[in-house]
Amino acid sequence: MSKNIVSVYDTITKRYVEIEVSEKIRTYYNRTQWNIDDNNKSFYKHEIQFSVLKGNINGELENFQEFRTENDDVERRVIQNIKFEKLYSCLNELSDDERRLIFAIYFENKTENEVACFLHTTQQNINKKKRRILCKLNKLLKSQ
Repeated sequence: MSKNIVSVYDTITKRYVEIEVSEKIRTYYNRTQWNIDDNNKSFYKHEIQFSVLKGNINGELENFQEFRTENDDVERRVIQNIKFEKLYSCLNELSDDERRLIFAIYFENKTENEVACFLHTTQQNINKKKRRILCKLNKLLKSQ
């Protein structure tokens, strides 16, 4: 019976070390190494040289999707701003009391109990009003 020896890199000593492992571990290790090798070959075979890339008419590279990051997602920010504008315009269509209630709960992070105490009413009443106002906002948003 042969020993199952695998060569691994020891990050402490910064050297490769041979260790004895079970047959199952050696098989998985070899399969993983084969996948890594295959991926590396595939990557280098399909790699695009940066110097070959051409930009738009002015030779700029900003239009390439590969160079965009999540932080630079202008389209996402524009859509988000449009949604905020719609929400604020719908909020302006609410009555003063309705708007104050929504602002207190969602913008000032007050609980329904806190709002109820301030308005001298019950939490259940505030909850009903809030649900009614949210339905009204939803209809207003869908109508725009």
